[in-house]
Formats: sequence, C-alpha cells, structure tokens
Amino acid sequence: MSLLAAIRKLWQSIAPRTRSDVEEEFRSTLDAYQEDVICQGLSEEQARRKARIDLGQPAAQNETYRDAIGLRLFDDELGGDIRYGLRALRRNPGFTAVAVLSLALGIGATTAMFSLIYAVLLHPFPYADADRIMNPHFVKTQQPDVFQSFTLSETQLDDLRLAAPVDSVLGFTKGDLEISNDGLPEDIQGVYLTENAETFLGVRPLFGRMVEPFDAGHPVVVLNYRFWQRYFGGDPHAIGRTLEMDHAPYTIVGVMPRSFAFNDVAGVGDVYLPASLMDAVANGPAPTYLPWIKLRPHVTVATANAALEPIVREIMKIHSEASLAWHLGLQPIIVPYQQDLGRTLALLLAGVVLLLIIGCANCSILLLARGRTRRHELAIRTAIGASRWRIVRQLLVEALVISCTGAVLGVAASYWLARLPLVLSPDSFPAESVIRINAPILAFSVALALLCGILFGLAPALRLSRNDPARSLPGRQAGVVAAPARRRWSVLIAAQVALTLLLMATAGTAIRGFLRLTQMPLGYDPANVMALGISLHVDNPAEWSRIQSREARAAYIEQIREKIASVPGVSTVAVGANATPPGADVQTSFVVDRSGDVEEPQARVMLVGQRYFDALRIPLLQGRLWSTDENSRGDFIAVVNRTFATRYLSSSNALGRQLRIPALPFQNRFTASSAQSTAWRQIIGVVGDARNDGIGRPVVPAIYLPYTTLMRQYVDFFVRTQGDPLTYLHSIRAAVASVASDQQISNGASTLIEAIEHDALYSRQRLFSILFGVFSAMALGLALVGIFSVVAYSVAQRTTEFGIRLALGSSRTEILWVATRIALVSAAAGIVIGLAFDSFLGAVLTHWMQNAVAAGSLFAAAALLALSAFLACLLPARHAIRVPPAEALRHE
Repeated sequence: MSLLAAIRKLWQSIAPRTRSDVEEEFRSTLDAYQEDVICQGLSEEQARRKARIDLGQPAAQNETYRDAIGLRLFDDELGGDIRYGLRALRRNPGFTAVAVLSLALGIGATTAMFSLIYAVLLHPFPYADADRIMNPHFVKTQQPDVFQSFTLSETQLDDLRLAAPVDSVLGFTKGDLEISNDGLPEDIQGVYLTENAETFLGVRPLFGRMVEPFDAGHPVVVLNYRFWQRYFGGDPHAIGRTLEMDHAPYTIVGVMPRSFAFNDVAGVGDVYLPASLMDAVANGPAPTYLPWIKLRPHVTVATANAALEPIVREIMKIHSEASLAWHLGLQPIIVPYQQDLGRTLALLLAGVVLLLIIGCANCSILLLARGRTRRHELAIRTAIGASRWRIVRQLLVEALVISCTGAVLGVAASYWLARLPLVLSPDSFPAESVIRINAPILAFSVALALLCGILFGLAPALRLSRNDPARSLPGRQAGVVAAPARRRWSVLIAAQVALTLLLMATAGTAIRGFLRLTQMPLGYDPANVMALGISLHVDNPAEWSRIQSREARAAYIEQIREKIASVPGVSTVAVGANATPPGADVQTSFVVDRSGDVEEPQARVMLVGQRYFDALRIPLLQGRLWSTDENSRGDFIAVVNRTFATRYLSSSNALGRQLRIPALPFQNRFTASSAQSTAWRQIIGVVGDARNDGIGRPVVPAIYLPYTTLMRQYVDFFVRTQGDPLTYLHSIRAAVASVASDQQISNGASTLIEAIEHDALYSRQRLFSILFGVFSAMALGLALVGIFSVVAYSVAQRTTEFGIRLALGSSRTEILWVATRIALVSAAAGIVIGLAFDSFLGAVLTHWMQNAVAAGSLFAAAALLALSAFLACLLPARHAIRVPPAEALRHE
C-alpha cells in the first residue's frame, strides 16, 4: 500500500461523515425498522408513522449526530460567528479600519523582521548542507579574535580531502579579467573554482551547468546572475556563446540563479572559471587557493578542529616554534554574519515586537470602548440562553477575524518592508540573502495572527461576557462608563504610552548617534574626490612584459596620472594603494631606532604619491613631503601621522628618526620592489590624523611610503574635481584608454562620500535611525489613536451625563477635565513608567548601539508624547462642551 493510500484510509476512519452520509444511513435504518413493523401486521402507512415516532425525523437525527461528534461547533456555530464577525466589521468601517491597520502594522513589521532574520541568519546561503561548510584559518592562541587565512596548492587540497572528518574540499581564488570583445574593454572579477564546485556547492544553475571535473583545462565560463543581466540583458540564449576575456575565447556553459553570489574575501565574482585555467595565467609559482571544507555528517566543529590541525600543519610543513602561537580554527561560513548582524537584527526585532504589543493594546482599547455600545445585544444573547463561554467564543472569533485580516495585509506589506534594510545597508548583509515569502514565514504569520487575536481579544471578551441581563435589558444606560472598564482602559493606555516612549527614545538615541557620527571630524575632505581603481595588464603577456620592471611600471602609472590630470575640471590627481579612507586593512610591525617600550608596535602602511595629501587635504604638521625624484626612487624615506608620532616617538622630535619595516605587506608574484624596500627609512614629515580604522573608531598609527616602494598589480587614483566627480568619469575613461587602448578603469569607481556611507558603523547607525524612526512614528500614531478612541467613545456614551452636569451649573472647563481625565492620567502614568526605565534603557542602548547617545533622548520623546497625548484628548473632548445641555439631555 502506498503512503498516500494509507493516509487516505486513516483519514476516512477518523474524519466525521458528511450530512448526506448520515441521512442515507438513517434512512436505511428507518426503512429496515418500517419493514419489521409491517411484518408484525401493521399497514404501510401505520408502519411509516410508527417508525418516525420511534426513531425521529432524519433532520433531527442528523443534528443530534453532528452535535455528538463536535462537527456542529466547527460548521454551524463557528461558521456563524465568523460570518457575524465579518458583517459587524462591515457595519463599522471606522472601527474596522483602525483595528485592522493597527494589527497590520505590528504583524507586518514583525513578519518582515522574521523574514530578514530567516534570509540573513537562518538560511542565507543556497548551498547544499551549508551548515557543514567551514572556512578554515589560523587563530592566535592569546588573541582569539585575531586570525589569519591561508592558501593551499592543488596538491595540498587533494591531501586535505583524505582526512577522516572531511567530506569534500573546495578551493577558490579571485582573478582580475578584462572583457576584450568588440567595443570598449571592461574589467571584471573572476573566481577560479576547483572542478568539484558542482557537487560541493549543490546549487542548480538557472541555465546550463556549473564547473564540473571534465572542464579541467577547457576555456569555459559560468556567469553570475547580475553580470548576465547587465552584460547580456538576461538573454536565455547566452549559453554556448563566446565571451572573450584577456584576448582569449571562453565558452559560456551556465548561468547561476539570482540567489547564488559566491564570494571570497575580495567580493562577489562576475564569472566563474575552472581552477586549472589559473596555470595558464600564472607567471611564477604554482597557484594557491583559499579552501572551504565540508565536514562529514554528525562531525562536530571541535572534533574536526582537533583532528585536522596536525594534518594541516603537516601538509603545509609548519613545525616552527613561532607557529605554536597559532592554532587551526574551523568557522562555519555563517558565523561572521551572525557576529556582525546578530545584535543589529535582535534590536530591530525587539523594536517591532514592541510595536506589535502596542498594536494589540490599541485593539484591546478599541474593543473595550466598542463593547460599551454592545451591552444591550450581549444581554439579549445571555437572556435567551447563551452561556458565558458562548459569548466569550463569539467575541474571540471576532477578534481573530480582525487579527487575520490584519495579518493578510501585514504579510503582503512585509515583503517590501523586509527589503528596506537590504536597500539601506546592502554591504551589511550576505549577497546571497533573498527575501521571499515561503512556508516557514507563512506559518510564522498565521501563528502570530492567532496569538495576537487571543492576546488582544481575551481580556475584552472576558470583561464583556460578564453581563447582567436584568440591568441591561430595560434600556441603554446613559450613565458613566463602568469603573472596571475605566480601570482596564487606564492600564492599557499606560502600557501603550510607556512602550511608545521606549521606542521613541530608542529612535532619538539612534538619530542623535547618527548625527554625531556625520559631524565627526574626518581629518580629510572627501567632497568632490573620487577613487578610481586600475588593474595593470597582468594577463596580457605583451603588455605585461613591457611594464614588468619597477621603473617601467612607475613611468606607466605616472603617464596615466598625467592624462587624468589633463581632463578639464580635474584639480588634483594622486596615486595610492590600500589608502582609501576611512579604512585601511593592512597592518604590519616595524622597528624604530631606539629600544622602545612598546611590545610589537603595529601601524597601518599606505603606499601613496606625494600629491595624495593635497588631493585629500590632509595637513602637513611638521617637516616636508617627498619630492618627485624621491617618489620615483621610493626608498629610505617615510611620513607618519600624528598618532604615530605621539604614541611611538617624541612628537616634538619625530623628524629625522629612523624606522624599518622588516616585511612589507602586499607582496605577491605580480609585485615589483627593490632590494632596499625593507631598509632603514628616515621620517621626513608628520601629517594630520585622517580616519583609517572606520568612522567610529580612533585613528591608528600610520606610515605613508612612496607608492614606488612596492609596485603592485592594482593601484588607485584619487581624483579631486571642481564638481560632482562622477560626471567626469566618461572623460577620465577616455583619458586612460588614450595611454593604452585596452587599459580601462576597473569596476568599483566611487566617491569618498560613498566610501563613508559604506562604512559598517555608518551604515548600521543609519539603518537604526531610519527604521526606529519609522517604528516610533507608527507607535506614536497607534498610541494616539488609542487615546483618541477612549476619549471619543467616553464622550459619546456620557453625553447625557455631561448635559446634566452643564444644566446643574458645571463649567465647561470642568466638563473638559472629566472627559479627558482617564486618558490624560493614564498617559501621564505611562510617561512616568517610561522615564523610570531611563537608566536601564541608556545602558542597553549604549551596549547594543555603538556611538549611542542616550542622554536627552528620553526626555525629548516624553515631551513630544505628552503634547501629542494632550492634543489627542482635546480634539474629541471639545465635542462634550459644545453640545447644548437641552440637546444632551434628550440624547439616547
């Protein structure tokens, strides 16, 4: 028997039968009984009458059966409650719109944050068994947060695959390529993957196939989805066409899906190629690859670490004493994102949960206020026999109808709301993260809708079900609102206001922190400056042979710089490498000419031209900059920043001191340097501090060297213009191409303003300020609607009371206070409760938000909330003092 047949048989055995089945079975029993009576001597008419008297009518028996098995509850009563709830919502469009919108905002925002967490932290990668894929590196024993990646040759990768805990190993490395088809050349980034990429990653291509073992040595290429869209316009017939890169033809064999954005430490690749093709472009030692390791099922990370460390050390022949300070660490590929994004998303989720609770409190207030007008209806239901449970169930079903309607709208809006953080801070999230509405998210939304319906509907249902028909049936009571209802309103309003105040204070803190970040002195002027990356002709043998020497390469770069500087509107052009503020990742140790008291001093090393400081307007504090001749030689001189001079040297006596960098960074087989590049250098100048460790962190010591010290494959040009730098990009491209026809600007040309906006802290603070500003605005709107509704319903129900008070001589000011007292006192209590959390809130935000400034935010939010609450009370209460006493006394 198949599984489907077994499930069908089980369902048939337990599922309640339909109305037609019950009636058919009862008629068979009725006919059999009638035949038995006829056999006893009665006529057919008498037998039919006796059978109906003894067994009853089919319709009555059907209802008895359905009631006995519980089907009547879910079919008749529950269905009737749902239909009645929908009709009630249709009859009260104002109440319905406010209640549904309140829930839609809360449920939509919460679902959006869950969708984001699901896409970013739970399932960010489309790879098969992504939880078993590890990124190996060496970790410093004394400093666990300091780690170093390592590369392996193809032979070493094969040896690592034989280790017991390892299921498979993937090797990859990046390569800069140039499209040399007809038209202007274009620099793109390629990722070389070992030929087992198809089975290791397990991602099904959109078209064609992925790199496979039989592709070894063959010029084939697989396209990234975004590159395919940009370069081929999404043409599905691109498979089989030829893409010429570095003057060599490559056959396109596949296009990866949108969710696949395999990236290494250098960024997302445009194309993917077999790793064996690296041998053809390597002009030196055998190429090496960064490894990813997929562990076998049920192998823990700790077990794999212990088993693989001696194997990796043996493969890499690392047995020196110095290496003992490092140990192997296997890190799941999701961990960096969890560390960077965990707190951010947790704080955003806490914000939307507060918004959801405020929305639920708002709906409870609306239901309690509306319940006052339904006392007569509920009393009639109770008088004709409805139990309290029946009344509670009906009111809960109505609340669930509101909740589910709000959930439908909220889920529809959550798709766009979840994408907002990806748009505001794209560099903070994995490139593979794709927001979609799937089964887990829908299940979460349904559960959230049911929970919210019960949460905000239970208290009003229990309160309204306690109805005394004897007091309610003689007529609608025109007196004041019942005290228990007032108490519940007071509690709900106070809680709503307190939570709103917390959200508003959080938004104020985030906004103040972001504004403080934007006003922080940078030490340089990023306005009208653009950084252009140019990759030299490493993969063009003819061009590469022409600029292999350091002198030839320096002359080539200087020629490009002069061409860019000749473009009208360009003020200054400087050359640099790894010197784009506000960050510079390369840090190394150095030696000064005295026995320092600092152990292992570290400094950032930046290779720049002498015009770099003028282009970025970094001031010269002491000494001088190197000359053009000194720049061409590149050795024996250095300039340091003020932090370096203060920390490692005597600031007043820094000039003329000697320093040496034993091992210059950036070294690879494409680097040209002199034998004197690691010799002693004289400090000839001290410049001002420019942000070089991110926007929010202090400036770290920096050493500036002439860029000709170590001529790299990739250089940056810093171009200061008289207007928006991007408007000069086309002219600059033409100027670069005039030096060499196939030399073009690499992808990634951007302004220094954009570099600041892409800073992790800047991006995160902007995300916090915008989203919490939106959340607090929503919460403030919901709280004001709740307060407005309470006062409006109270005024409507107490119109006769206010008329009597006015007729007896009460002033309109007294009536105004009576009408708004409950809401104003409750709002004041909520503000006091929110202020009581001031110190706790400030400590939490300072811990979770870098650069947070909590002081003053809470009190400003409290003042704004108090003013808004007063206006929300005042507007409907004015109706109470404008109604003439005679008209109020006749009010029903």
